[in-house]
Amino acid sequence: MTSPADRLRTLLREPGLHVMPCAFDALSAKLIEQAGFELTFMSGFGASASRIG
Repeated sequence: MTSPADRLRTLLREPGLHVMPCAFDALSAKLIEQAGFELTFMSGFGASASRIG
């Protein structure tokens, strides 16, 4: 079984650009996954802004 860190290393070794949409909560992360993206990230500002409104 491949660890998440190993999977990330493999993806980042691939040539070309990697589109990484920003998830700001668990729901947006799940939607990004369902849309077929292999990578995502979460920013502190995005999480704070979604919490504050």
